[in-house]
Amino acid sequence: MFQHSIKNLIFFFLGLLTVAPLHCFAAEPAVIAIIIDDIGNNFEAGKRVINSSLPVTCSILPARPHSIKLAHLAHKKGKEVMLHLPMQASKSEKLGHGGLTSEMSKQEFTRIVDISIDAIPHAQGINNHMGSLLTSNSGHMEWLMQAIANRDEHLFFVDSKTSAETVAEYAAQSYHIPSVRRDVFLDSIAHDKVFVKQQIQQLIKIAKQQGYALAIGHPHQTTLFVLEQELSKSTVQDVQLVTVSELINTANSKRLANTATTPWQKYSSLSLKAAKN
Repeated sequence: MFQHSIKNLIFFFLGLLTVAPLHCFAAEPAVIAIIIDDIGNNFEAGKRVINSSLPVTCSILPARPHSIKLAHLAHKKGKEVMLHLPMQASKSEKLGHGGLTSEMSKQEFTRIVDISIDAIPHAQGINNHMGSLLTSNSGHMEWLMQAIANRDEHLFFVDSKTSAETVAEYAAQSYHIPSVRRDVFLDSIAHDKVFVKQQIQQLIKIAKQQGYALAIGHPHQTTLFVLEQELSKSTVQDVQLVTVSELINTANSKRLANTATTPWQKYSSLSLKAAKN
């Protein structure tokens, strides 16, 4: 009788260890975040993004005609601000001010990164503008992350994932910079309401599978209209729209939870086996 009671107590406490954490993770809502890129050239387009009722994050190009004014306005309106840092693409595309290229020395590269960060007031993070060539170069991504890590601000980094060969997110993680990569492009087919709607649905699907998902779009009137229309629907109430920094915190929590799951399972199964014997 006594041994039977001891076994029951063991099963009870093991149940608390294994079931309770899973219950806590399951209760957390899936989160999504939206970055709107290429802000700074057109004041009205940038203002339209900033005035959105949704908590979209504004990624602003350095040294454009309206960059500073829009960065201040976005911050005043409670929008998260990022630097949209131009990087060399595989095709010869014009980068404009602040562009990083593979021909630069490390000193010049770092100097441009610092100037570009300083050029965007209230920037909390960085993502790449273009960069299909540069983000696949591990050496240049190390230079970038060293420059970010050496700043006094605690900046995060988003890999826009403009190339399947990108190593940017891995480089950021190696320097302990909070980071995440893009899951969905909202408007790679521009001004197409049906396409944007499909991409939002794909974003929500990914979020429900992995617990979070990040989309990037542009300050097109069509994109913003569909975002407002779709993300205010009751059908997406089980998905929470957050800022990019909040999504990165969720992503990091999920990663830690996933790495902790296997040891707990192994420990529990061994304990159960011992209890039965």
